[in-house]
Amino acid sequence: MVKAKFINRVASFILAGLLPLGGEATAASSAAGQQTADRLPEPAWTAALKSPLDGYTEAPYHVPNSNTVYLPSYTLVNSGTKSWAVGVVTAVDKTTGKQKWSFSFYKKGSPYPWTTSNYAYGKTGSVYALVTDGTGTKLYSASAAGKSNWTVKVPDAEEVYAMNDGTLLLVDPDKRNAAGKLTPWAYAYSASGVKISDRSISETYAVLGDRYLVSLSGEPSKPKLEAYGPKLNRLFAYALPNGAYTDVAEGAWLFDNANILLRMNVPKTGNKLVALNAQGKAVWERKIAGNAAVQALGSTYALYANGELGLYGNAGLIRKKALAIDEPMPTLLQAPDRRIIVRSAEGWNVIDPATLEPIYHFPSDQKLLTYHYAGDGYLYAVSDAYRLSQYRLAKA
Repeated sequence: MVKAKFINRVASFILAGLLPLGGEATAASSAAGQQTADRLPEPAWTAALKSPLDGYTEAPYHVPNSNTVYLPSYTLVNSGTKSWAVGVVTAVDKTTGKQKWSFSFYKKGSPYPWTTSNYAYGKTGSVYALVTDGTGTKLYSASAAGKSNWTVKVPDAEEVYAMNDGTLLLVDPDKRNAAGKLTPWAYAYSASGVKISDRSISETYAVLGDRYLVSLSGEPSKPKLEAYGPKLNRLFAYALPNGAYTDVAEGAWLFDNANILLRMNVPKTGNKLVALNAQGKAVWERKIAGNAAVQALGSTYALYANGELGLYGNAGLIRKKALAIDEPMPTLLQAPDRRIIVRSAEGWNVIDPATLEPIYHFPSDQKLLTYHYAGDGYLYAVSDAYRLSQYRLAKA
């Protein structure tokens, strides 16, 4: 089964390691060392952590239009005869790393808190998470001040997404009907935690940006893309060519604010990209190489194939540049600042779409570090399982 995208195709990526929560931030002078191609600069600050039993779960999140960074993590609580991992989000100052507040997605006394979902972030800084325990599943909402907004009991679900209109989408990818057939289910909730609607979806689905849920239905020989809005209102159905194959979890993107960029392989024709507007009409189609790597970047998209990186818009090619990527399966990622991330033998390069030139670089794994690029030259690394360091990369 192909599950929905979480934070893939953005440059919040994990290479190795865990980060326990707790401790204090210590400043470090960036003047103490210069960044080189194979070494990071001195960290701007490092969070000194205490407990080896807690751990880091996701990439740090820069709250828009603020000086705050959210650090998602987990801590262990005892329930019954076992310890269970429950989610925690900690807000720190982006400049100093000093803690502002910490919020636990756990109510004391709740039995057996089995799982905590990935976090979702609203436009006003609210944080959302699903927790499944011995009484069922609850949806938590925490404010930008680290206080509880509300907690509501919801149907079994594992995924939560914050949409552009404030709606929250929940997905249960493993729901089965009375006959035992897998029938994933989606639920829409308001920003105040009130259920709006729900519907079944296919096993192959994805949430695109903060605007669409798409689901691939129909027979394999006659696939159809169903598109739904934030409230699970059905927007359109797009019939793919007979026998065409697509993987919406890896080959569909939100494009040009309201369009969908869809990659497919068509028998006897090969690979192509199709741009669909909000009404499900094809705006354009373009053939691409079968080994091409594609990544949407807002109103443009990047395509890498046969040693060339190209930037394209609705009207076609904007610019291209020769680029050697020493990877058998090249991958393009979108950074939170909508720049392009590519990996080479020398490490990771952040490329400016306006010029296709590298603007930031950081080396590959150093002593099993975990790297998270947060945009605008901010890089986070986890080391020794106890320390989170923030680096401010120098421009290339």
